Amino acid sequence: MTVVTVLLAILLLSFIIIIHELGHYCVGRLCRVGIEEFSVGFGPKLLQWKRRGIAYSVRLILLGGYVRFAGEDADDDDPAAFNNQAIWKRFLTILAGPVMNFVLAFVVTLGLLLGYGLYQTTPVVNSVIDGTPAAESGLQAGDVITAVNGTAITRDQEGYAAMTQIVGALEAGDELHLTVQRGDETVEIDTGLYTDETGAPKMGIYVSQERIPMTLWDGVRYSGQVLVNLTREMLDSLRKLIFKGEGLDQMSGTVGIVSVASQAIRLGFDRVLYLVLIISMNLGILNLLPLPALDGGRLVFLIIEAIRRLFGRGPIPRDKEGLVHLIGLGAFFILFIVLTWHDIATLIRR
Repeated sequence: MTVVTVLLAILLLSFIIIIHELGHYCVGRLCRVGIEEFSVGFGPKLLQWKRRGIAYSVRLILLGGYVRFAGEDADDDDPAAFNNQAIWKRFLTILAGPVMNFVLAFVVTLGLLLGYGLYQTTPVVNSVIDGTPAAESGLQAGDVITAVNGTAITRDQEGYAAMTQIVGALEAGDELHLTVQRGDETVEIDTGLYTDETGAPKMGIYVSQERIPMTLWDGVRYSGQVLVNLTREMLDSLRKLIFKGEGLDQMSGTVGIVSVASQAIRLGFDRVLYLVLIISMNLGILNLLPLPALDGGRLVFLIIEAIRRLFGRGPIPRDKEGLVHLIGLGAFFILFIVLTWHDIATLIRR
């Protein structure tokens, strides 16, 4: 890591957090919620100006930012105060932060697909392993496998998966009939299988990865699929972490994230975009958890308030709600210190 890459990594992380806060800010403005300050960074002020009653500031520690709403954790007589707004306005304002993280992740995914294309594993022979049935049968690098035992194979990820499924259902010693496209020529090849060290049946080839250009519509459609799959994986990892403790030693704090981001910056712009995608998705999902001090915890209080109002009761006292969030904030601060210590110790070991 160099000073420049570390600074760029900090700005990258700050950008993702500011996008989150920008969601709160924009929807809050649309819902006419009173906003006292929109800040980039924390700590002492470096620069501040006011416009339409809102203070905009840039602070010394450029690691994120925040939006301060009027009367957010206390009773306030101002009609524009946050807690004097309709429940649906407050709900949308809070929800907008995580939603903006998902929007950012979607835009980055779409940019990756349109700019770099989609790399898929295909049934195209990249190389043949010496001494295997594939080598003995005459398979060559560049051969495109178009059929396996009479089943047509397409030149894409689905075709590779279908070929793997057919081969996986056989046993070592079974015969395999392949139809391959070799240049302009169609070749029929009979080969066999062997088992590797895991006992799985193999032909003895390495297949290729090919770049598939994306149209705008395909990019939009596939970006949605990527985010859905990524959300499932993250929720599954979170479930295993909470209930089984799996991945506890792999948790990272700000220092760890900055370290990974600085490495991504050195490796290339596509790695940076991919990291933005992962961090933004994580930030969006984690903020929706129903925990105090997080957006999800505030949404829970709003849902409780809506239910109480149905029975003619008022909201939970603001000072009690504020105390719950304060305790949650303290717990997260302790977690931040622990993770920071863990990150520093990991860097020292490396």
